[in-house]
Amino acid sequence: MPHASAPDSAPRRQPNFSMVRQAGELVFVSGQMAFGEGFRIVGDDVATQTRTCLENIERQLAAVGLAARDIVKATVWLTRIDDFAAFDAAYGAYFGGAQLPARSTVRADLMVPGALVEIEAVARATGSRP
Repeated sequence: MPHASAPDSAPRRQPNFSMVRQAGELVFVSGQMAFGEGFRIVGDDVATQTRTCLENIERQLAAVGLAARDIVKATVWLTRIDDFAAFDAAYGAYFGGAQLPARSTVRADLMVPGALVEIEAVARATGSRP
């Protein structure tokens, strides 16, 4: 007899990783996708998803007393190379005139259907700036 799938209301198993982890003055934020309420992807375009990813990162940083201005390095995965210009514009707009973090951007398949971008970040937890 086939096993029935769990209803949408069933609790989902959390992945085996920390959302945010501090090691000395460095704070690592695990890759964030454009998850909104109910772990559903927010937005059908890369600009909207980029802003949501960065807002999710900022929430994780706020939990340890930091902000987006403390990010020193970001790694980005895009599902489509053609989305790079729109991603880059949304990314730059999010940081405004602030010094941008160092960044690596690669094309990759993502684990969640509908996800166009994933971003992880490393922040510095000290008041001094390089």
